[in-house]
Amino acid sequence: MSDNYLILQEIKLNTSFLDGSTYKTYITNFFSYTKARHRIQYLYDENDDLHSVELYEIIDRKVDPETNDCFIRAELEFEDDEDMDALLHKPLYFKEPEWFHDLTHKEIVQLDCIFEEYEPYGGPLTERKNVSINEDGTVQINKETYHVSKQIIHDLFNEIKINLGSEKTYKPFLSGGASSQYVLHLKNGCVIKYSGDYALCDGTPYGCKRYTKQIVDDFLKQVIDSFCEFELAIIKGEILI
Repeated sequence: MSDNYLILQEIKLNTSFLDGSTYKTYITNFFSYTKARHRIQYLYDENDDLHSVELYEIIDRKVDPETNDCFIRAELEFEDDEDMDALLHKPLYFKEPEWFHDLTHKEIVQLDCIFEEYEPYGGPLTERKNVSINEDGTVQINKETYHVSKQIIHDLFNEIKINLGSEKTYKPFLSGGASSQYVLHLKNGCVIKYSGDYALCDGTPYGCKRYTKQIVDDFLKQVIDSFCEFELAIIKGEILI
């Protein structure tokens, strides 16, 4: 059984806008070791019976700056209007997401990316792009190598840290026509692999625009534009090599 649990502490009576009927939701306060914005889908009681959560809405969340633990106040409604009164003030266990890694105090030294495009409806692979970005300023896109300032790399890695491993991180999104994979190499020697594009937002993913691939694409455009400007300056004789 998981070590993570919450306790239903309050009962809230609600009126349906559809038919005027009354239904119950439950209020809970609990600590989560991860700051990831994830939805709790299942709770298990001490008899290992499963209870499916239909509504999980975070009312308030506060992060302890010393421990990075997240204190969450949330409202839950259970599937089929399950009455949970008998389990009030008793521990209900849940699993934390495996896809989240807290990067708050971590330092990235290299980011590797693999982007693949496919024909619609499960068709064959049409394009594959391999990208490797190193803290020393080296950027490799397939077989081409570019060099940028360390500050530009530093800014990118900071944005990637927030996108993949902060309290604003939302679970990854997968697309049938494309595939995104990321490998982070950290200064402490750890290697973390990600699949899918993570959203950066303050609540639900709807309306979020800074997905992981968009961050990397913007960076690569900056790299290539800088290279083109450099080549043009050489042609014009503004830079001697």
